[in-house]
Formats: sequence, structure tokens, C-alpha cells
Amino acid sequence: MTYMIKGANAPVPAVPLRVAVGRQSVPGAPAVSAAALLLDAAGAVRGDADIVFQHRPVHSSGAVRHVGTGQGAGQLAEWLEVDLLRVEPDVKRVLIVGSCADGTFGQVPGLYAQVSTLDATVVAQYAVTDATAETAFVLGELYRRDGAWRFRAVGQGYEDGLAGLTRDVGGSGAVTPVAPVTAVAAPAPVTPSTTPVTPSASPAVPSAPGPVPLAGVGKVAPGPGPSSDAAAYSASASPVAPVSAPATLVPAYTPGTPAVGTSLEPPSWAADFFTFEPRVYRGKGSKTITVDLPFPPNGEPVILEARTEEYNFLSVKIPGREDDVFLSDLPDHYGRQLMVPSRKGGPLTLKVRNSGAWQLTVLPLSAALPLDFGTVTGSGHEVFLRTGPAAELKVRAEDPHKGWFQMHYHWGDTPGDLRRPAKRIVYEWNGRRVREKVALPSGPLLVTIDKSRHQWELTLDAAAPDEPARGARKGWLR
Repeated sequence: MTYMIKGANAPVPAVPLRVAVGRQSVPGAPAVSAAALLLDAAGAVRGDADIVFQHRPVHSSGAVRHVGTGQGAGQLAEWLEVDLLRVEPDVKRVLIVGSCADGTFGQVPGLYAQVSTLDATVVAQYAVTDATAETAFVLGELYRRDGAWRFRAVGQGYEDGLAGLTRDVGGSGAVTPVAPVTAVAAPAPVTPSTTPVTPSASPAVPSAPGPVPLAGVGKVAPGPGPSSDAAAYSASASPVAPVSAPATLVPAYTPGTPAVGTSLEPPSWAADFFTFEPRVYRGKGSKTITVDLPFPPNGEPVILEARTEEYNFLSVKIPGREDDVFLSDLPDHYGRQLMVPSRKGGPLTLKVRNSGAWQLTVLPLSAALPLDFGTVTGSGHEVFLRTGPAAELKVRAEDPHKGWFQMHYHWGDTPGDLRRPAKRIVYEWNGRRVREKVALPSGPLLVTIDKSRHQWELTLDAAAPDEPARGARKGWLR
């Protein structure tokens, strides 16, 4: 791990990373909220949607997420997840920002930023020692350099808060600091026996003040560590030591919380969905696991997120059903698919096959990515939520191996109506290049890419004036 002084930089592996904005847990100290700002080559956000924080927790690309708050060993931290493999080419820098709602950073004890991989290997850390009257602080940035990613310790404060910072980078300034969410209990690591994540009785205590890094939620192949050209840690600062036996944290989804300064507010129907904390399972080779959740009878589908390591091909099957949940290559070792529980409800059994190590995460339907006007890119299987008016969807996809590409949308009067697709909108059996324009009715509806090993680009435009729209539906849209 590299301890850094202001202005120092170090390489980081081009893999999914978790970034903690942390501080010591001291009664009466100001609360600190974390945010990430995605900047283009001109150093500006392309719009307010490029600002990710507690009430706008997922970027439209899926590359950046606010994943919750952790507490333990005398530390508090808000966590961001940045999947460097999914950051759009137009994004050149990702700023890591903290903001204070009820004080200044001069009153915040032990402020730091920590960058780690999903297996809790800490690759960079910067402790702030010179904060005074600032109410927003750019702690660091992840940026591209010569085809690789690096982390720089920035240490720049703003006395006019997060609104002033967002105006400086081209945002509207409508984002306001908010108190962080209630701390999420840190679950214990998931073992290869595929036991689901369960709460830990007590976090490990570090030998020096420091955050509780995330571990056991996901594992990726190790990338190159920091090189010797990074600036050395200053002896005048107080290093934040990693924890030798870290606890873990899984993303906390809070459906129904109003968004601040954005049109992409969480939909009001989310309260009608079956909600639960994400369940994480890990294993290697062929395994049978039980998703021990009290699924309601005739309930709506949930989202199954899959990650693999050495081998892309994955099969996930529900015994007794003809169709697999997953039966495909995952082009970037990652994919998300709808999974339909039993009509009688109750726990669900899954049979998993993969030649290497894998991780499955079961998520509520409220974790679907928002599909709004503009362009989103990605690969493989994905699940989107569309809540706006009728629109035209332009689909562009590439696969040099001429793979199968298929998309559906789901809608209905109740969440249970979403169990089966309403219409297939794209179908290419042997498609190297997919070029389609399809009409989407007004939301709410789910849009799924359910057969794909393509790299794809989806662009949503307003529908033509004569485009038929079915209007807002009743029931699960309030």
C-alpha cells in the first residue's frame, strides 16, 4: 500500500475498486458525505447525472455507485465503487469528494481517502492534515494516463461547499450536502462453501486508526501495484493502517428516497416491490446453493448479478425449469439477468456451473439501472428501468463471434405481471453487428438484454409526435 502526500500520484489496477471517504468516529463531529464526479477531457461533468452521491447512487453507465456507509474500529466511512473496466471512454477523471452539512472539515478528525480492490487489498491512501473552513473537499481523483489508471491525492477544499465545486466543473450546483445514511452492519466474508453473507458480531480492531476495508464481496485477478515513482508518505502525517482481518460491506439500496437536484428520482412504485438486503454467494466449479429469502407467492422477478474470474462461461439453473437463468459467456466477466422465483414463494435453489471461481449477488428489482434520455454503454446481460414517456431506443451492438442478441421489455398492472416479458424488441440469432431502432411505450417498464455477449450502446431519444403511447398505468405506479 502507498501512503500519499498532497499532489502525489500512483498507478492503480484497472479493475473494480472501492473508495472510502473516512474519518474517526468522534461524538459531535460533523457528518461527512461522499460523492464522485465524472469529468470529461475538458474537466467538466456532462450534466448533473455525472454526479453520484447518496441520493443519486448509480451512474447511468453502471461504472460508479455509492454503496453505503460502514462503521467499525472507531472509524466511519462512506463507500464508493468505481468499476474502471466500465468507465465510458469520454470520462477521463473521477473526482472523489467529501462534503459537510453541519460544520467544516477543520472540525472533522482524521479525514482520509482509501482506495482498495474488491478483495480488500489497499492500493493507495491519503490522509488530509490541512483542512480549515472548507465545507467540500476533493480528496483525490482517478484519472487516465497513457492507457492506464492512476490515483492522485488532490486535497483541494471549497468554502462554498459541494454546490460551488459542482458549478466549477459545469454542474448546476443543485446538489446539496446531506447527512450520510445510517451505518450498514458489516457482514462477514463469504467463504467458498457458498454460505451467504451474514452480519458480523464485532469488527476487527486495527493496530492504528483506520477504516474497515471491504473484503469478501468480490474478488478479481490482482493487477499491478503502486510503483516506486509515487511520492513517499510524509512523516508529519498520521497514516491510516489497513485492518488485518477486515469486515465486509454489501451495497445498501434505499428505494423510494427522493433524489436531490435530478429528474431521475427513484420511482414511487419501489415501495411495492419485495425488498431485502443483497445476498452474496461465492464458489468454484459446480455448486448448488439456496437463496434463503421469503419470496412472496406470485412475486415479481429479482436481479441476479454474476461475476466470474478465469472463465467467462457460466450456467445458473433453477431445478425443474427448462430454461437457464444464465447460460452464456460473460464478455467482461460480469452480467445481470432477471430471475423469477417460484409461484408458491419461499426459498429458491440454484445449480451453478463454471470451471473457475464465481460470485452471485441476488438484488431486489429496485436495483435495476435507470434508462433515461441519452446514451449508455456496456456488455452482456443487463436490466434497466424506464419510467418516462414513450421514446425511441437506438440499439448498436458488436460481437466478432456472431453471437445471439435479444432484448425484451416487461410491464403490467402489478409487480407480479413482470414475471414474463410483454414483448421482444430485438432478436438477432447470428448477429455480428446489431443496428436497430425500436419504439418503447411509456413507463414504467423493465428493459432487459437477456441474450448477449456483445459490446452494446443504447441511445434513448424522444418519440416522434405520432408515436403511440399507452399512458401511465395504475396499480404498481402510484
